[in-house]
Amino acid sequence: MTVGATSARYRPSVPVRFDCHDCGEPWWAPPGNGCPRCGYWARATPDPIIWTVGQVPGTRIFVTGQMRTPERFGDFVARGLTTFVDAAGDASYIWRPDDGAIAAAGVRYLRIPIEDTNLDLPDAAFAAAERALNDGDADKLLFCAAGLKRAPHLLYGILRDRGHDRDDAWGLVAAARPMTEPFEPYIEAAERWISRR
Repeated sequence: MTVGATSARYRPSVPVRFDCHDCGEPWWAPPGNGCPRCGYWARATPDPIIWTVGQVPGTRIFVTGQMRTPERFGDFVARGLTTFVDAAGDASYIWRPDDGAIAAAGVRYLRIPIEDTNLDLPDAAFAAAERALNDGDADKLLFCAAGLKRAPHLLYGILRDRGHDRDDAWGLVAAARPMTEPFEPYIEAAERWISRR
C-alpha cells in the first residue's frame, strides 16, 4: 500500500536547495541526491528541510530536522518545548546538546539511537517515541537528521496506534512535514508494530 498516493492533499516531492559542506556548491535537487561538483552527499545541508518546523494538527507535537546548533536548541527551549525526542542516529554532522545543556534547560531529552538503514525501524523505537510523546500535555519535539524519514514514520506509527486509519495518520504527518513522502519499508515497520500491540 502506498499511503495517500492518490489523494490531492499530499504534495509531490519538490526540489530544495542544498549547500555542500565540502566544496560549497549550491544545487537544487530532490532530497538525497549528491553534490554535482564533488559527489559527496553526507555533509550536504538541506536547510529548507532541516529548519522547517511543523505542528501535527490537533496535538502538541512538533516535527523537524536535527538541532544543528546550540542556538536552535535554545530557541526551542525558549518556545516552551519541554520534551525532545531525538531519532537522528550517529552521523558525524549531527549536533546535539550535552548533559549539561539539557540539565540547564530543564527539559527531557530522549535519544533513540536508530540509524537510517532504509530497511527497518525497530519496534523498540516506536515504543520509546510513543512513551515520550504521550507523557504529559506540554509541547514536544520529534526530530531526526533531516525530518524526512525516521521522525515522520515514527510519528505515523504513533498516530496509527492512537486510532487513526492509514490515510488520516499520514495526512497528519504530511500537514506537519509536507516535504516528506511515505517510505514503504518504514510504513511496513509501523504497521508491524501496530499489529503486535
